Formats: sequence, structure tokens, C-alpha cells
Amino acid sequence: MHTHITRYRNKLSAHILVFATAALALSIHAQANRAPLSDREIARRERNAQYDKLNLRGKNVFVVDRSDKFITTPGVDIAGEFDVAETPPTVKLQILPDMEPEYFSEDAYQAGWANWAKITRSDDNRFFISASDHLGRGAQVNLYAYDPSDDTLKRVLDVGDTLGWHDDMYTDGKLHGRVGIMPDGTLWGATHRGPTPTEAWWKAGYRGSWLFSYNIHSGESKNWGVPLIGNSLPVHTLDSERGIFVATGALAPTLLSWDVNEKRVRFAGSLPNGWVWNARSMFLDQETGHFWGMDSSEKPYRFMSFDPELNRFKRHEVEVPAHPDSGNQGILRGHTKRPAADGWYYWATINGAFFRFRPDWDNGPRVEVIGTVWDKGRDVLQMALSPDERYVYYQPKGYPAPLVQYDVETGRKKAIAFLQDYYFDKYGYWPFSHVYGLEISNDGSFIVIVDNGTFEGRNRSFGHPSVAVVEIPESER
Repeated sequence: MHTHITRYRNKLSAHILVFATAALALSIHAQANRAPLSDREIARRERNAQYDKLNLRGKNVFVVDRSDKFITTPGVDIAGEFDVAETPPTVKLQILPDMEPEYFSEDAYQAGWANWAKITRSDDNRFFISASDHLGRGAQVNLYAYDPSDDTLKRVLDVGDTLGWHDDMYTDGKLHGRVGIMPDGTLWGATHRGPTPTEAWWKAGYRGSWLFSYNIHSGESKNWGVPLIGNSLPVHTLDSERGIFVATGALAPTLLSWDVNEKRVRFAGSLPNGWVWNARSMFLDQETGHFWGMDSSEKPYRFMSFDPELNRFKRHEVEVPAHPDSGNQGILRGHTKRPAADGWYYWATINGAFFRFRPDWDNGPRVEVIGTVWDKGRDVLQMALSPDERYVYYQPKGYPAPLVQYDVETGRKKAIAFLQDYYFDKYGYWPFSHVYGLEISNDGSFIVIVDNGTFEGRNRSFGHPSVAVVEIPESER
């Protein structure tokens, strides 16, 4: 018996040695074949180390701050009338975890971690957020959840793993639309390209953007393939009541309508009459199930709508509002998902025109210009409506970029907080110049923002996106 045991141990030790040697060889091979960092990334790494004076990048919890500086107007000229909150909010901020590698090689195109998509809140008050590295090969796309019940921010899905991506594969490089959640907890989203696909991509088997689902309760995820062959899907919206997912095409003027319940394509192709659904905004009229956007095939830009039940398109003779000062039209951007207490939806254009909107398929939409979203007009990517339907919240791009509260009853804009200078002075982190995602809690007590900040100096962005949770003091709401 002792002899058999000894022989078994010797064989086991030999196998372990072989496996260990193979693993070491693979590790050495991987390191030897890893491309060196580009000069740009080496310089960025050095700047990050210089500015990140409190190691904010290394913390895996929220830092918590509250200061009267939050409600101090920056010493720069700001045009337009606005109020400033009297009570400073408490703000929590954390750099997104699991962004690896942190720096990239010289052959990477526009490499750098960033958020490009909107935030979606689930019925149980969790917030779903994405960040990705924008690569064209070996891309990583992360889906995160912020759970206020235990104050945790964690990655819940490696999207590329679900889709079967690998390091040598040409793939999309980010999420860009608004993921939606069905009543059973199934989240639906689509990827979008990083670099523009070249002929090499198509020859290597790239077919277009992927559709995926993820159940926020069970954790089950599925790859639903490429539903719009030859195209990328930058903007999408889910009608969770009817189970219709609609996305715009970016490589060619197309549109996708996917039936979530029946798991099939309802429409995939070009629009009639040469119309082009602009690939930067998709509005859902929840009452009718119609989707709205704008035709950018010719100027002046006009509103258009899509009926997924009958696959009908209609362009309306109603123009997208121009900027009230310059008179220039801009493409449609952020909007509220629900009508406010006054019955209007609120919407903005890329050049900062601010207007309210009522959809009407038969007679054309009603549009009333309010002014600008902030001072001379800024881009706004997502708007959130308070539960009592009185306040619209948003964060304009640029500097200074306060969290803005718009009162639909009085028409006044209020700066809830100016945060950029404070975080740069304390942490060396420049935030909130490029906010793409913003959502409000189910009770209206706080706002969750995903921000494309950086440790590279003032008025710079991208590289280390973060999540900020901004309390709305009760006296300010």
C-alpha cells in the first residue's frame, strides 16, 4: 500500500511540475508579446502619478465630501440668470473599478477608458452604468451596478466575455445607448464601434454590432448575435411595456427594431425617401409606443417618428429648434423620459438649445423654446425628472459645469453644486466636463452621475471615469 501511495505522489508531483512549467511559459510568452506602452500613454501615466495626490485611483470605496465651496460660484463670467443652492450637498465619488489595463500600447487607436452611455435605474433603485476602452481589437466593455442599499459600485458583467470576444478579434469598443430593463429584470443593450471598421475588419469576420441581454436578478447573460448586419448601433432605447428595442445605425442610414418578447427582428434596414435617422437621439413616447428623432438627410432638420407596430415612418414639417442666440440648428441630444407636471417633455440640442416637446403623430409635435440649458448653451446628454415631476436635472458639458435643477413651475435654473474646482484642488482629479450619464433616485433624494474625469490637469477629460452620488438637500427640493 505504501509503495502505491508513494508512486501516486511521485506522479502527482510530476504532473504539477509540468502544469506549473507550462503556466510559467505561457506567462513569459504573454509578457514577451505584450506591446509596449505608447509614448502618449507613458506620459499620461506620469501625469496621473503627479496629479493623483491622494491615490484616488487606488481606492475601492467612495470618498465623501461636503463643502461650502460646492455652492460658491466660480470666478469666471457666466451669462444668464440663475440661482445657487443655499445648502451644499454631500457628494460621494469613486473611480470605476476593473478598468484593466489602465494604459495602452502604441498600436491602440483612441485607447482610453471612458463612459459613452446613459445610466439606467432599475425598479429596485439600482443604477446600471458602463465603461469601455474604445479599442478595435481586444476591446473590454464593462457593465457596472451602483447599489445605494449597501453603497457598493461593482462590475456585474464583462460584456465581451458574454459575446465571445477574444484579444485578436475585431469588435466594437463601447456601449453608447441607453440600456433598458424589462419587468422580469432582463436588461437589453447593444454595442457600438470604437474605431471605424476598415476592410481588414470585414475580411476578418466583423459583421456589425452585437445585441446582448443580462438579467439583473439571476446574473444570466446571453449573446443574441448581430441583428443589423453591416452596421453599428450607437443609440438605442427599450420600450419595456411593449418589449420593443429600437436602435439607430451609424455606418449606414438604417434603423433596427427588435422584438424582445419574441426574440426576432421586426425591422432592419434603410428608411424611406432617403431619410436619415440622426444617430444621436432616440425618444420614446411611452403613451403610444412611437419612437421620435430627427431627419438629418437635409436642412432644416425636422422631427420624424417611427411606429414599430406597423413599421411606419413619418417626417413632420416641424423643425428642430435653433439656438435662440445664434439661430443655428443642432442635433437632438438629452431629454426626459416622462412628461413633467405641466404635461411637457424636456429636450436639448447639442449646441444647448433648451425646449419642451409634446409628441403628436397625426398633427405634428408641439415645440416651445425655453432658452439655453446653461449660460450661452452647452451639450447635455441625459436629463432626469424628479418623482414629483417638478424638477428637471442635468449636467452641461464644459466649465463651469454645475449640476442644474430646472423648475418647470417657475422656469428658473438653479446650480445645485459647482464641483470641478473642489475635486481638482483636493484630489488632483478634474471631473464633470464630459458627463454622458445622469439619473435620479426613485425618491428624488440624490442624483447618480457617471463622469469622464482625468488626473492630467485642469479642463481635461477621459482616462479615469468615475461615479458621483450627489445628495439633493431637502431644502433645495
